[in-house]
Amino acid sequence: MKIKSLFLGSAAAVALSSGALAADPIGIALDTCSMLDITGLTVSSKTNCLKFSGEVSYDWEYTNDSNGDGTTGDDATTSEFGWEFTMEATAPSDFGPAKAVVTLIDEDGTSTSSDVDIDEAYVAIGDQTVIMAGQKGSVLKDGDDETYTALFSLDVIDGDDEGIFAPTPGATGGHVMQITSDLGNGVDVALGLEDLQSSNNASLVAGVGVDQDWGTAHIGFIYDDILSGTSLWDFHAGATFNVDEMSFRAAFSTDEASNWAALVTGKAAFDMFTLAAGVEFFSGNAWEGAISGEAEVNDAVTIAVAGRWDDNSDWDIAAQGVFAVSDNLDLTAKVNFDESSLTVFNADLDWAPGGNDFEAGVGVQFDSNSVVEVSTSFSKTFE
Repeated sequence: MKIKSLFLGSAAAVALSSGALAADPIGIALDTCSMLDITGLTVSSKTNCLKFSGEVSYDWEYTNDSNGDGTTGDDATTSEFGWEFTMEATAPSDFGPAKAVVTLIDEDGTSTSSDVDIDEAYVAIGDQTVIMAGQKGSVLKDGDDETYTALFSLDVIDGDDEGIFAPTPGATGGHVMQITSDLGNGVDVALGLEDLQSSNNASLVAGVGVDQDWGTAHIGFIYDDILSGTSLWDFHAGATFNVDEMSFRAAFSTDEASNWAALVTGKAAFDMFTLAAGVEFFSGNAWEGAISGEAEVNDAVTIAVAGRWDDNSDWDIAAQGVFAVSDNLDLTAKVNFDESSLTVFNADLDWAPGGNDFEAGVGVQFDSNSVVEVSTSFSKTFE
């Protein structure tokens, strides 16, 4: 009852502040939400549909190598929770749905109000063409730059497995003014002024995306510090092509300092298995490549083997099996061997009871240097 009262009280406050008459009762209804085709956890007033969504998670971990130097003797545990809560108020207008969105997060695992962050707080209006302003993420066009290979994701630039953007991309997101437009036939465009919270500064972000039967493609551009005139820019382009049971992908990025990165990858699916290969290149003759094979033995067992190499003569060979213990319980076991003769084994048991967006898992990892990690995780999303 306390949680229900909290949700309804919050809904009433937000709905009243967004234009509902004080004399109108606030309750769970179908009028405005149904008219706007909004479903989920909603509260409707005469003029607004307020939708709630979010996630709560908890993670605990033990290791005997808290320094991360590959040796034992420094035991430690970490206990961390996180949460995210989004309120999205939508009302009809002559230009399309008008929205006010607020997302609060606490990723530090504390319970003090000073650690609650406003992740998003923006307004938006429109349907095919949408105008947005406030604090939110970027409308930058990127993607089409992940390798198809199993077990190993490539990132030759900095090892964070986040695509091939330039090593120091321009600042995006934050305080923004943006516009996006769906031109039809799978083509959309975006333009934004971002990073406006930086004094006397802004980033100009632009992009075009295509999503059609043959695949996807995009170009994205960042011109950073447009008010200071420092001429910092980044360019990103990529495309994915699907031909029957095969897929091919290529991407390229560069910046004003002539840094560049490129990706080429492909996969082919056969009756029981999938073969994939990919390679990333970075200016300065750096490269990293991987190959993999993945087979569905039956409805309950999937196995994969893969290898990775780079220009520094670093390499890894790995094998993994995923076993469906039951309809909602999966066991994943993986072993990895690398050029330093280090063998790492990890196993994860993941439980996802159907229909309630609840997930839980327990994992263990140990290597040939006797380093051990044990972890648990729990999460529940709602909308």
